[in-house]
Amino acid sequence: MKLPREMTEGEFVIHHHKAKRLHWDLRLEVPSTPDDFERMDKKSYELLGIKVKDGETVMWSFAVPKAKDPGKGEKLLAIETEPHPVEYNNFQGKIPEGMYGAGDVKIYDKGKVKWLSVKDNRVIFELKGEKINGKFKLVFFKEEEGKKKWLWSRAEQDS
Repeated sequence: MKLPREMTEGEFVIHHHKAKRLHWDLRLEVPSTPDDFERMDKKSYELLGIKVKDGETVMWSFAVPKAKDPGKGEKLLAIETEPHPVEYNNFQGKIPEGMYGAGDVKIYDKGKVKWLSVKDNRVIFELKGEKINGKFKLVFFKEEEGKKKWLWSRAEQDS
């Protein structure tokens, strides 16, 4: 997965995911690398009725434990997960027990993402969705047990 170029646009989706715990899955479209598709568990997607096609983009994905968008002055934890295929954006339903992420998945919001500023450890982007609109940022916080942790906040607020 590559970081996007500034001033490019793509899709975003937020899944309301009730697995072990209720959380949101924030997914932002970014350029892919062949490795992204090699690492995907395509058989699991097929069991959900999703045919994965190798392509030029994937969804940069984060689990947001608080299951909400950041309000003014808030910084929410966003734990980076594996890239998801773009074809997963429209999925709603139940992931069966025994599969990774087992539980209920619903689309909370979807729309366009525009990449405004892209640095290795800090990205600023605009979301234009049905429910969520505004400028946001993701700032790399730390890596723990092989998981990259980011802070998701409104870009309009002071850092």
